[in-house]
Amino acid sequence: MEHSECGLASLCMVLSFYGNKVPLSELREKYGVPKGGTSLFQIMKIGESYNLDVKGYRVNAPDLREVILPAIIHWENKHYVVLEKIRKRSAVIVDPANGRTKVSIDELNTKYSGFALVMSPTESFEKKKGISHTRFFLSFVLGKKPLIAFIVLTSLLIQGFALVIPWLTSWMTDKVIVPKDSSYLSTIGYSILILLVSYLIFSGLRGFFIAKLQTAIDRSLMTQFIEKLLNLSYNFFENRSTGELLFRANSNVYIRQILSTKAITFLIDGILLLTYLIVMAQYSLELTGIVFMIGLCVFALLVLSTSVSRKLADKEVSSQSQVQRVLSESINGISDVKVMGLENQVYNDWFDKFNRQLFHAERRSVWTSLINTVASSIQFILPIYLLWLSGKPLLSGDMTLGTVLGFNALALSFITPIISIGNGYGELVYLGSYIQRIYDVMHAKSERGTGQSVFSTPIQGKVEFKNVSYKHNYFSEYSVKDISFEVNPGERLAIVGSSGSGKSTLVKLLLGLYTPNKGTILFDEMESSKYNLKFLRKAIGVVFQEARLFNKTIGENIASERKDISPEDILKAAYQANIHDEIMTLPLNYNTTVSEFGVNFSGGQRQRLILARALASKPSILVLDEATSALDTLSEKIIDEHLSTLSCTQIIIAHRLSTVKNADRIIVMHQGEIVETGTHDELLDKKGYYYKLSKTQQLKEKEYEKVAL
Repeated sequence: MEHSECGLASLCMVLSFYGNKVPLSELREKYGVPKGGTSLFQIMKIGESYNLDVKGYRVNAPDLREVILPAIIHWENKHYVVLEKIRKRSAVIVDPANGRTKVSIDELNTKYSGFALVMSPTESFEKKKGISHTRFFLSFVLGKKPLIAFIVLTSLLIQGFALVIPWLTSWMTDKVIVPKDSSYLSTIGYSILILLVSYLIFSGLRGFFIAKLQTAIDRSLMTQFIEKLLNLSYNFFENRSTGELLFRANSNVYIRQILSTKAITFLIDGILLLTYLIVMAQYSLELTGIVFMIGLCVFALLVLSTSVSRKLADKEVSSQSQVQRVLSESINGISDVKVMGLENQVYNDWFDKFNRQLFHAERRSVWTSLINTVASSIQFILPIYLLWLSGKPLLSGDMTLGTVLGFNALALSFITPIISIGNGYGELVYLGSYIQRIYDVMHAKSERGTGQSVFSTPIQGKVEFKNVSYKHNYFSEYSVKDISFEVNPGERLAIVGSSGSGKSTLVKLLLGLYTPNKGTILFDEMESSKYNLKFLRKAIGVVFQEARLFNKTIGENIASERKDISPEDILKAAYQANIHDEIMTLPLNYNTTVSEFGVNFSGGQRQRLILARALASKPSILVLDEATSALDTLSEKIIDEHLSTLSCTQIIIAHRLSTVKNADRIIVMHQGEIVETGTHDELLDKKGYYYKLSKTQQLKEKEYEKVAL
């Protein structure tokens, strides 16, 4: 589901093999997924925390036969897989990306990197049952009981009409056709017409109620999914591609289609099977037994084939999501693709993954077609086979022709729901591949709750960090270490430092996008954890360097759905951001539509529009993270003059030291720690780290001037 999580997924599979069905999400929340991937040592430590005896070996491929399996092995020097079995000429690996795969011994020798983790449960190892994904999703169906009741009722009536057909066939044959009695023909004609009209009415009603049920499932499933998605932590989105998430959101169409029809069909078909069996027994116990055994064989074939179908389905869904990811990334980064001339490379990458998707889809289709062919062939030959079996009792007079024809019709009707249940079971298994991806979102940990905020007055703007430390995952180094500082209401505080010093991490901690591992953050002397996050963020205006504009008008972008922002506030904010005059030169002024990601504006214009968006709400705290990096010196100076007139607290992060000269106080960071604090002049006089940064930037500026000349 995430990048670089193959190590955690492999460990999860081994734990599951030994009986501890730990959700992958639990390992993620506890230990995180490092951006560079999990090391063997880290996997070992996590395994030990779950009471596994873990040993790491450097072992040659032929000697892997001697280790306890399953084992986690390093694959192609960049990936982890689970080695499940080794045979004479092949091995079975379970790849987190592609599922269970059979590889040749030669391929094992080539791709295996030489390192293996061998695991076995200790005496303290605890077994734990897993979470039922299917039960969770069935709740979306079972919550619509009135609609289900109507669908079941109409389905039973329709199937009741279907039961009338064999009886009518038998009666007409024995009472009308064989004796050549035409007195009943008119009555039978009217009966057929009534049967047809009734079938049409109830089939139409059933279709109407199924459509209603699908809409209801769509509404409840998607509203819960999107609401949950939007309330997940920032870390969740950092570790997943946009294409993957879009693929999951679109999966609801297939899920609701299966849930709304197959779940109810199972119930109806189960009732029908019992009914047909009882009615057939009234005709002939011997023939009923034969038909029952044939139906049992067909059902067993369909159910046993689902294990193969599941493997093929997992690979198809995985390849589909990879295609979606590549396409999404390529379209979002089309400017980079164009300027670097990567069209052919991107196309080849997409084509390779698309071909893989088609390959897996074709294999699944061929397999499904093969199984269905066997089932349909049995269904095809069944009437003539039963007629042949009925020949002897028919000729001896033990059965009438009408009875034989009626039984044949019932036998065909009996086989149909068996095939329906078998195929439906296969589709539900296929559905599991989609459900896993949706459940990854539904089961993920949301941002902290609403807290206990009862404040009716706005935040005044005092901010305090008390011994705050943060690291991205369990095994990583701290990005910021033991940070403590205060910002008073109305003060302009600047934070400077080289790349990777922890400046942006501080901002994300301030906004609650990250949660400190140690220490506390206070607003107006109240711990941030006691605030409603949405309330808190509305009091803070933020401009990120990577912030995006929306595909709406300029005015709508600045207002951003905040109802309390008036047209006058929009104009004032645009003026303060030094973008008003440029907006007024456009033909539609503030009604000009911004294209997706704002590509119809320059980088500097986008930054000023985003700044206007932050200023429009009159925030108590304004956070500027490289907010003017794309601006020229004159524009930056004009904006700085406007910002200096604001009474709100300002926290400014910048690489260019000219941006922070006028700050009331400057904090200098290096390797996640505060190394200096003071005004611009005080820090230059100290001739410390800030002084070195200043001199380095001056030298670079002089070099740029020489190049320009």
